Amino acid sequence: MLLALDICFAYRYNISGTVDDMILDFSKIKLIPGGKLEFQFEEELDPAAYGFGEYALTKPVSCQGKAQHAEGSFRVEGRYHSTAELCCSRCSQLFTSPVSGEFSVSFVAGTQVDWDGEQDVYELNGDQADLGAVIAGEIFFSLPMQPLCREDCRGLCPHCGANLNETSCSCRDEEIDPRWEKLKDLLNQD
Repeated sequence: MLLALDICFAYRYNISGTVDDMILDFSKIKLIPGGKLEFQFEEELDPAAYGFGEYALTKPVSCQGKAQHAEGSFRVEGRYHSTAELCCSRCSQLFTSPVSGEFSVSFVAGTQVDWDGEQDVYELNGDQADLGAVIAGEIFFSLPMQPLCREDCRGLCPHCGANLNETSCSCRDEEIDPRWEKLKDLLNQD
C-alpha cells in the first residue's frame, strides 16, 4: 500500500487553444489516498471565456505544478507565467506586462464548494478540474487597479485629448472650476 501512495503520474496537455486545454483529470488518482499528479503545460488562455474581459494574454500560459488527493478533495499547487495586454489608465494606450504567480486551491464535489468565496475552493466536473478558471482569476486579481504603461506616463490633455507622452498641446490650464472662483477673487484683492 505504501507503494501506491508514492505513485506519481505526469501528464502533458497539448490540445488546440480552447477552454478545455487546462483540464486536469484525477480519475487515475481518485482511488489512491494521497495519490499525486504532476502537470506541466503551455497553452493559450482566453480570460474572457471565464468572465475576465478586462485583460488579454498575448502569449500562452506556461504552468507547472502538482495535485494530491486527500479525503475526497484534490489540492492543486502550481506556478504560471504569461504576458498580459493592458490599457493604461492615464493615456489609454495598450501595453504588455509580464504576469506570473503561484496558486494553491482545492477542487471538491459541488455540494462542498464554498460559494461565499472565502476559500480557494473550486468545483470538480466529474473527475476533472479546470485550471483555466483558476489561472484567469489569479491573473486578474494580481493586476494593478490602475495599470500604467510607464511610471512617468503624462496621460491625456483634459481639454483636447492629446496624448501628452507623444506631443504637447497649446491648451491652457487656467480654467477654474466655478465653485472656486470666489477664492481666486480673494487672492487678487492685494
